Amino acid sequence: MLLPADHDLMLRIAKHGFVDMEYIYRFAYPKRKKRTIDDRLLQLERHKYVNITRTFIPPDYTMNYRCGYRIITLGVNGLEVMENMGILAADHREIIKTSSPYRMYHQVQVASVCDTIQSCYQDSSESRWEVLEILNEKEAYLEENLNQPDAVLVFKQKGSDPATSPMIIIYLEIERSYASVKSLNRKLRGYEISVKKRLYDQKLNYRFAEQRVLFVTQTMLQRQALITKLMTQKTSLHLLVSGYQETIHQPMDSIYIVPGCEPCRLLAKYPVLNN
Repeated sequence: MLLPADHDLMLRIAKHGFVDMEYIYRFAYPKRKKRTIDDRLLQLERHKYVNITRTFIPPDYTMNYRCGYRIITLGVNGLEVMENMGILAADHREIIKTSSPYRMYHQVQVASVCDTIQSCYQDSSESRWEVLEILNEKEAYLEENLNQPDAVLVFKQKGSDPATSPMIIIYLEIERSYASVKSLNRKLRGYEISVKKRLYDQKLNYRFAEQRVLFVTQTMLQRQALITKLMTQKTSLHLLVSGYQETIHQPMDSIYIVPGCEPCRLLAKYPVLNN
């Protein structure tokens, strides 16, 4: 018998395409022990509601090499449940078999960052902002754009009308490696064109008071290297840099670095820079 928590999990998987166990521990089956969640996932797999692919162990994922990395997507019965709920969910079972494990790990990190930020702002009694909308990589695609964000987060003030209130859009970039200066320069130029032409204002039919680019790095060394490179770039973009672990554990704290400035909060007033 399916539980409400099972439906919630399948909705989350349908939204992102696939997730991993760390995502499930964080967002699904609240207040349940890991062992209980593991057993439930095995039951869902046995009855073909989910499909579990066991693959490599990503760096920094775990030190226990007896347990492989698990990617979870919807099984045939899970897809049918979504269809009965009026949700057209993509079937990723065959794609998972041939996709790069690093690519899958990257996509799950994108999902984790987005959902963490969304839930924290939604539940906060201190912040006057909330996430109105999240676009995944496919939904955020624009043919006119020279580069595509990993995801897009749209913020609005709580209790306000999106048609009349100030809104902020954040383009998310999960950095898996040390970006070259050439590729970084190309990415920044693409965002500059997108912001100048207000491509996402037109796509989403909103008027954004501010547009920011958030780079989330895998490690602190990558973060510092990226900040150093960004400080050599002359750009009018509003840039923020943070580490992955910081972002998923303290998303509302002052962990976001504006190159050349002190750390600030994600939606804090952007400092005036002399570049």
